[in-house]
Formats: sequence, C-alpha cells, structure tokens
Amino acid sequence: MLLLTPNLREMSIEGQVIYETKNTLIIRTKEHDSMISKEKRIFLFRLPDDREVTIIGDKLIGRPEERVKRA
Repeated sequence: MLLLTPNLREMSIEGQVIYETKNTLIIRTKEHDSMISKEKRIFLFRLPDDREVTIIGDKLIGRPEERVKRA
C-alpha cells in the first residue's frame, strides 16, 4: 500500500510485490499488475506475521544486490 505518492491515482493500489527493478516495484493487485516508481513514495508493507513496516521508496532505489553492499 502507498502512504505517500505524487500520483493520487496510485493511492488505492494495494497488492503483493512480485518483481523489482532498479527504480520500480511491480505490484500485483486483484485487477492487474501495476508498475510503481520508488522515487518520492512511501510504502506500507504487511509482513507474513502481520507486522507492518513503512519504507521510504527513495531508500529502495538501486538494484537489490547494490543495496546490500551499501548497508
């Protein structure tokens, strides 16, 4: 779920992240797959144990393997 986005049409998007690129997340909703930019967005993720985690999208920019090296 998106908590903050410059595109108001994205506010209602809720689903499962199925793929990630350097700059986007692909989210599968009940209707279709949506490509969402990571930039200037704040995401709310619900984990399998029902905990919720807020993530600043700008911190996710980059390839996953590169983010591990930065940490």
